[in-house]
Amino acid sequence: MSFRICYALLISLAGSAAFVVGCGGGGAEATEAPSFDREAVLPEEPPPPPPEPEESVGYGIALEERSFVRVEPNTGARAIGLLRTGARFDPTQRREVDGKIWWKLRGSGWVIDDEVRVRDEEPTISFIPRQPDRSSGMPYPIGRVVTSDGVPVFRRPPRQGQDTGPLVVRRLQEGYFFTVDRIINIYQQELYRGTRYWWIPRAGTTTVRAPDFHGIEVDENTAIPFLWVTDPTARVCTALNGANNPPTGCESVPRHSRLTYAATEQAGGQWYRTNDGKYIASLQVSRVDRVDRPEGIYANERWVHVDLLNQFAALYEGDRMTYVTLISSGDDDHPTPTGLFRVESKHVSATMDNEDNLSSAFFIQDVPW
Repeated sequence: MSFRICYALLISLAGSAAFVVGCGGGGAEATEAPSFDREAVLPEEPPPPPPEPEESVGYGIALEERSFVRVEPNTGARAIGLLRTGARFDPTQRREVDGKIWWKLRGSGWVIDDEVRVRDEEPTISFIPRQPDRSSGMPYPIGRVVTSDGVPVFRRPPRQGQDTGPLVVRRLQEGYFFTVDRIINIYQQELYRGTRYWWIPRAGTTTVRAPDFHGIEVDENTAIPFLWVTDPTARVCTALNGANNPPTGCESVPRHSRLTYAATEQAGGQWYRTNDGKYIASLQVSRVDRVDRPEGIYANERWVHVDLLNQFAALYEGDRMTYVTLISSGDDDHPTPTGLFRVESKHVSATMDNEDNLSSAFFIQDVPW
């Protein structure tokens, strides 16, 4: 189940950012924004009292692809999480509100009866998809369409020689990603069964392996700024030789390796010099550096900085960076909005798509974490 989490999120186009907050209005007199005490800290809240014991009144299972868990038994109440198809839960209360039945989840909120099944014994449904593996880099197996013609999505497995037209739910274009529940050999063909009960031919697709890369924890011994190699063809060179001559003494450097940073130099482009006197093109690395805590973030508050220029994200507690990792944000056709935001919730996965953009449509089912 997804859950609410209280963080601030700063997304910037460079290593540092300034924020201007205002409103339009013809002839309106400018007013000075209230000052923010940068030394102020969030008050420590007393620990919550232990929850009252809740006895189960049955066994529950989610029926819909997304069933929202709300703070109150009301469809207009704030959502604090969601259940996916096949997720099981312990109902502890049953309440009728405006003719609708709601179930209280143990230690959480309320879910409407229309989207779940509650029974005295463990309920089951005809299709229970794979549940997320929270210990993996990817909570679900992922497939990718690699054929330029795309692949069909069937509502059920087609038989050999059958007219498949009436069975096609939609098509997935080249480059689209989908979630795999399992691979099934049926009617002399191999099909993926998706978590949405889609049936997708295995031909024309490939599976996606979870990356081995992960970020690093930052402590007092971590040298910052540093360079993270992102280009698999990156090279470090011993001499630049000016703007009109190629660099010399070059050798390959492994992708995702980290290099020290000493200075920035220009020689037919921008280069970074390392502490041992070698050079690497700035376009082949991410330069990781600290940023000042933005206005409005308390001295002991947790926040996340996303650097779109250098493609990294860093976690902070107040002014102290604690973790940093590389990212892959939206491209020019799908830009990531910049600004200072409050993180509302965290999800195991969520689908990202923009199929209305005909020039660069994309569909990524169940983007992890």
